[in-house]
Amino acid sequence: MLRKIYKTRRLIIRPLLMNDYRTWSNSCKIGFPKMSKWDIDPRKPKMNSFRKTIKRHLLKARKDQTYIWAIFEKKSGFIIGLLDIHIIERDILQKANLGYRIFNNYWRQGFAHEAIKKLVKKCLIDLKLNRLEAVIDLDNIASICLMKRLNYRCEGVRKNYWYQEGRWDDQMVYIIDRKELKLPRLKIYK
Repeated sequence: MLRKIYKTRRLIIRPLLMNDYRTWSNSCKIGFPKMSKWDIDPRKPKMNSFRKTIKRHLLKARKDQTYIWAIFEKKSGFIIGLLDIHIIERDILQKANLGYRIFNNYWRQGFAHEAIKKLVKKCLIDLKLNRLEAVIDLDNIASICLMKRLNYRCEGVRKNYWYQEGRWDDQMVYIIDRKELKLPRLKIYK
């Protein structure tokens, strides 16, 4: 299990801790009302729910399933979103899915770009991954533009790939790998 802390000019990217409840609660309730189907309404999470979330994040990391980080804005100390790396396959593939959510009151300020740019290269190294995929709804233009700005390569559309809202949806797949980032090749020992 590896849950490091990463820093950029404006951000601190780290796992949530129990003493983050007040910050998390304040950050969740100050957003704008839901603005798209990928967004969430402001809410006030309960302490018990937050505690379960922390335990679930820790357990998933211990099991090498999913690594989840909160994105803190240095200036305000608020949590502005989340990033996750979900392991798809280890063994000879060493690939994972990249997911992210920026709270809507922080959209269009370059925070997702800054956080992903920092985290991706470090995670490929620290988590010993060869490849990261980002699967995106075909109509999520903002995320598609973000992947292009980050120089992710489009591999096309996967049909009936992602289950959401009671149906299987097609997804656009963008990838980045060690070779594209000029990182040393990953050696697999069996």
